[in-house]
Amino acid sequence: INLLKASNVVMPGGDLVSNNRQYALRVNASFSGIGQLGDVIVGQANHKPVFLKDVATIKMGPLSDTQYATLAFGPATPGARAGDPQQAVTLAIGKRSGANAVTVANGVLDKLHQLEREALPQGVHVTVTRDYGSRADDAVNTLMEHLAIAIAVVAFILLFFLGWREAVIVTLTVPLTLFAVLGVGWMVGQTINRISLFALILSLGLLVDAAIVVIENIHRHLHHGEGNKDFGTLLVNATNEIGNPTNIATIAVILAFIPMAFVSGMMGPFMRPIPINVPVAMVASLVLAYIVVPWTAYRWLKGKALKALAAKPALEHSHNKDWLQRGYLAVVRPLLEGPRKRGVFFLVVIVLLLLSMLMPVWQFIRPSGMNGPVSALGVNLQMLPDGNVNTFMLEIDTPAGTALDETNRVALAVGKVLARDRYVTNYETYLGRTGPLSFAGMVRGDAMREGSNLAQIVVNIVSRHERPHTSVVATGVWDALKPVREAFPHARIKLYLTPPGPPVRSQVLAELYGPDYQKLRDSAELIKADFGKIYGMINIDDSVTATAPEYLIRVDQHKAMLAGVAPAQVAKLVHDYVAGADLGTLREQQAPEPVNIVLRLKRADRAWIQQIQDLSITNSQGKQVSLAGIVRIEPSSVAKPIMTRDQHPVVYVMGDMLNASPVYATLTLNQMLDNATLPNGVHLTTANLGFVNAQPNDVTNYQVLWGGDMRLTLDVFRDLGAAFIVALVFIYLLLVAYYQSFMLPLIVMGAIPLTLVGIFPGHWLFHMPFNATSMIGFIALAGIVVRNSLLLIDFILDYRRQGYTLEESVLEAGAVRFRPILLTALAIMFGSAVMVSDPVFGGLAVSLIFGTFASTMLTLVVIPMLYFLWQRREERRHPAGA
Repeated sequence: INLLKASNVVMPGGDLVSNNRQYALRVNASFSGIGQLGDVIVGQANHKPVFLKDVATIKMGPLSDTQYATLAFGPATPGARAGDPQQAVTLAIGKRSGANAVTVANGVLDKLHQLEREALPQGVHVTVTRDYGSRADDAVNTLMEHLAIAIAVVAFILLFFLGWREAVIVTLTVPLTLFAVLGVGWMVGQTINRISLFALILSLGLLVDAAIVVIENIHRHLHHGEGNKDFGTLLVNATNEIGNPTNIATIAVILAFIPMAFVSGMMGPFMRPIPINVPVAMVASLVLAYIVVPWTAYRWLKGKALKALAAKPALEHSHNKDWLQRGYLAVVRPLLEGPRKRGVFFLVVIVLLLLSMLMPVWQFIRPSGMNGPVSALGVNLQMLPDGNVNTFMLEIDTPAGTALDETNRVALAVGKVLARDRYVTNYETYLGRTGPLSFAGMVRGDAMREGSNLAQIVVNIVSRHERPHTSVVATGVWDALKPVREAFPHARIKLYLTPPGPPVRSQVLAELYGPDYQKLRDSAELIKADFGKIYGMINIDDSVTATAPEYLIRVDQHKAMLAGVAPAQVAKLVHDYVAGADLGTLREQQAPEPVNIVLRLKRADRAWIQQIQDLSITNSQGKQVSLAGIVRIEPSSVAKPIMTRDQHPVVYVMGDMLNASPVYATLTLNQMLDNATLPNGVHLTTANLGFVNAQPNDVTNYQVLWGGDMRLTLDVFRDLGAAFIVALVFIYLLLVAYYQSFMLPLIVMGAIPLTLVGIFPGHWLFHMPFNATSMIGFIALAGIVVRNSLLLIDFILDYRRQGYTLEESVLEAGAVRFRPILLTALAIMFGSAVMVSDPVFGGLAVSLIFGTFASTMLTLVVIPMLYFLWQRREERRHPAGA
């Protein structure tokens, strides 16, 4: 080990020359531990050697004394003492892209348990605080259970309405279709994850549609069809009869989903499995419905068909109606025959549609304003609901320059609150730095943050099966922290929930631009006051940072040169005195890496500025020079950051929402700040609430651009809305080409707005916000309900070609198609019901369930009546033979 002791001399020309005197300490070859450093001789006194252990304390420790971590347990961990922080080291392990998270996690845990048994010292314990492999495994297993339940429910519905043979035939097509979808997904590089599995569940209600329509028509022909034809011909005729509308309907559903593939931003990859898996599932299910269903029906239903035809000749009962058809005719016939009843019915439908659409709109137009809880009959609008995971995070920000001990006091106070919460299993406290990096942390910029004024607490809670929603648990913790926030008013305690989708820097984000950066800083403090007026707002902060004191040590070069001291000597002396000196490294035999040797004074000996002034420095003549005589110490403040975005200087004001939507918060703040003049004289305008990103106008003006969750919401809904419009145009053009008419496709597509009658009341009933996945459900319904209208209109046209009157055609077609439309609707509703409890895709499920229910019930009545009124008007305008 070489200890270097340097001094400098000033040459006559004024150049600095280093005069190094090297003192070598030779270490015996048997030296193998840090403890033997104490036996190193560093000097002599009274003719006796002075050992290092006589003048210094030697111990192993962290390289920095401004960062450390602890682990404490909560009441939910049995056998552990709650709230007793223990020193800890966190080991974070990630997987390669494309690797199986479950396999990797299990392998790591097996190795970890082996090391704990065989290699770790006594008293060192391992606690797994985050296991995404287990989380992924649980999510996949839960979704597989939901998939099996959905298949069983669909089979039961068919069993009830058609029979067990028909139910088994349709159920057989499900695994075959899923096999085709998974095969295509494997070829395009998809993995099995929550999104792709949800796409399969979404597809489930759709992929049995074609099979249900085919088997139901076979069933109808079997019981009410042509008795004079052999069974094979009957199967061909039954399948062929619904072939064209089923093909067009399948293409319409595919057209509704494909534009979702063009959603931009981070939300694009998040939703991409849906527009890939659903069209593949639809094509596969259509092919299987035409091949597997008739062939299996020929094998399994032939005996049943012969018995039915022998017992009751078809001509004898071809016009008998079952209970579903009789009920349908009892409802629709009076509406067709009575103009007054028909008018009342249309008026009720329009009122229901308007009232349903008023539910999300009322929050924007109500007299009390947007700021506040959602009204009793209102529906919340939000990008994505809160995720229901087993962790959330607390962050503590004290003013810049705050000592680590003071930050630790706040963290300990927060820990005492966590130690009393019955849902907390354990919590990790990271002082001076952030915790293990997550996706949300990367977006917030956690990787670049450290300092004695920072602490993060990662809170782990019990499984979702043993507690309420994560937001409910976090709200309870936030309310319990109120005394801590009051006891430490200088500290900002923040709560971060794990986002279920793409994260943002902050949910509510105001970006301040302008020509004078100091005025931007002053304005940020004023705008923060407005943030505090918003309902549900937490984590209010800005990028300015607090004013923190510091000392500038200025060397008087003239005095220093006269005293024979170089300014660089002063800088090194002060640095080593405060931060310590790195003397080199020690290579222990059992250490995997070299151990740094750092010489550092006790904290008490380097805590006051007066101690710096009392220092002495050795000049080139070997004399001691007092530092106070050659330096001037000036009080100052820590330099504050200057941030830019796309080369525009910017100041951020941030806030997050707890049990409230960022949409209403951002729009309320926009009303407060747009064209407002702040107390410091700054006149503000606002922007970036359109569908196109705005650019700052900050040459001479002061402007607020809104970012955060609101910007992400606008981008996603812009893309989804554009996808919806494109889908409608494609569907309309497809129907125009099929029907050779411009008016008839509009009647067929008239079922699409009817879905809104059920979508918003469904969200209100389940206390669920209308979010991005809800919008995806609405887009999906555009294709689904067009299928129902297509089948109705096709059968009406077919009956008219057979010579039925207009009224008879409308009634007969509705009665005949009522059962298959009802079956496909029930398959979609019950197939999607398993997704209702999911925090991300619950909105999609609610849209599908209630939108399908409302649209199906209304489509069966509204679409035939619209066609009836249109055709009657056409007949009056163009009488036959005229």
